[in-house]
Amino acid sequence: MRVIGFAVYYAGALACLLFVTVPVSLVLAGVSVVTGAVAVIVAAGLVLAGPGAGLLTPDGARTGLPGRVAREFVRRDPAWPQYFAAQAVLDAGATTGRAWAWTTGAWRTGVGWLAGNNCGGFWWPIVVLPVLTVLAAGSLGAAVVLPACLLVIAALTLAAWITGPPLVYLLRGVDAGWRRMWRSRASCTACFATAAVPAYRCRGGHGPAQRASGDDLHRDVRPGRLGVLWRRCSCGLRLPTMVLRAAHSRHLEACCPSCGEALFAGAGRVRDVRAPVFGPASAGKTQFIMAALVGLHRAADKAGVAVTMPDNRGRIAYEVYADLISRAAPAPKTDTTAPVAVTVRLEQGLNTTLLHLFDAAGETLTDREQNAGLSYLDTAETLTFVLDPFSIRRIRDEHGAASATVFTDANAALHDPEDAYNATAQRLQEYGVRTDRNRLAFVVTKADLLCRLPLTMPGDDSAAVRDWLRSYGLENLLVTAERDFRQVRFFLVSGRDTDPGGPVSVLRWILMKGWGGIG
Repeated sequence: MRVIGFAVYYAGALACLLFVTVPVSLVLAGVSVVTGAVAVIVAAGLVLAGPGAGLLTPDGARTGLPGRVAREFVRRDPAWPQYFAAQAVLDAGATTGRAWAWTTGAWRTGVGWLAGNNCGGFWWPIVVLPVLTVLAAGSLGAAVVLPACLLVIAALTLAAWITGPPLVYLLRGVDAGWRRMWRSRASCTACFATAAVPAYRCRGGHGPAQRASGDDLHRDVRPGRLGVLWRRCSCGLRLPTMVLRAAHSRHLEACCPSCGEALFAGAGRVRDVRAPVFGPASAGKTQFIMAALVGLHRAADKAGVAVTMPDNRGRIAYEVYADLISRAAPAPKTDTTAPVAVTVRLEQGLNTTLLHLFDAAGETLTDREQNAGLSYLDTAETLTFVLDPFSIRRIRDEHGAASATVFTDANAALHDPEDAYNATAQRLQEYGVRTDRNRLAFVVTKADLLCRLPLTMPGDDSAAVRDWLRSYGLENLLVTAERDFRQVRFFLVSGRDTDPGGPVSVLRWILMKGWGGIG
């Protein structure tokens, strides 16, 4: 009977396998393959949709994002890295890890259930094969789809890395080409530093601690690993890349990368001209600047050029200058503690220029220790040297006694012109400035007083002024200046003349490109 019982059992088991378990397992296998595939897709979706341990945050990007940060940009900006720069690799790893965890978890659960319920006994033909089939088929579906997902991520990442860098360098080239063509720089009139790329302060929702630590400051807005056309700030605001676009953004404020002070609107995008004026004390530097600015406003109005003072300090200074010029009053003594920087914005159509005039006390300029801090001298393409003709020894010897009243009115500079020039020129060379690439406006001032002396006045052109200076014994100074600078132009002006032929003619020569019609 036992033999017959076993025979009947195995015959029934075989029949169950053939007619029930196998068909059911085949159906379950198909469903499980799809389920395994869907599970991988869901895992990928969860990784992409939700934050997790593998998310590369702005803080994490500062140390975890590949690539070097240039020294001038200090550290990575507080922005989310571009997806394909690093996050795609992390997401691929997270998707693989989640799919593996789900698959191994399913096996542990299924095998544990079979073992715990003693399914190897009477019910094995009905239970064991379907469960193992479900597990194996689900694993097969996951094993097929996971590499496909990784392949898609790899293909998209590869495509991004093939097309991204050329686009990044193209956009950077456009940005740099614009700055080179228009000679755009970011000039700070607080610390006198200049930079090719301004820093930009995000106006988004940054807390006091972030403001204090500079975590709201984007020092390098060029296209790159933090974004090609746009970047996402750590505060959530979407910000444009490129200086050309950042300059127009209402979410960004241009700042000095060195000291953090706000820069003028358009800094780094519009043409930037730095025009330091140097010379000894009482040479007439401030009077020259006063007449030049007032004359520039008048000449620009006639030429249809908009001239504005972009900051309160400049507006106040110009109002004082205009009042002194209108009353024919002398210029105030320049403060020896800090140079005066006045900025003017000139606009006509698409042509915009920021002109920065720097005026330091003559005592500071001629002192080798004090002039070391005048870093604005190092970044100017054109400098202006103001010479007081009443400080020329031959003129003083020949006319000082007979025309004492004129010399009193002139308040002649006491410093030797050649020594005053050399103090600044040698400082530039010691600091590695290639003056042989720069230009020099050599300005003889106080022409309105000079004409009161019984001497022959020079002509108006540069060569005539040079010959006149040479005739009064300044040949060494002239040769030195022409050796030091690429181009030297000589001017004779009056510090009270606001007409086109006065000090404004010097500014017109300094500005040159696009502004020749002023005056």
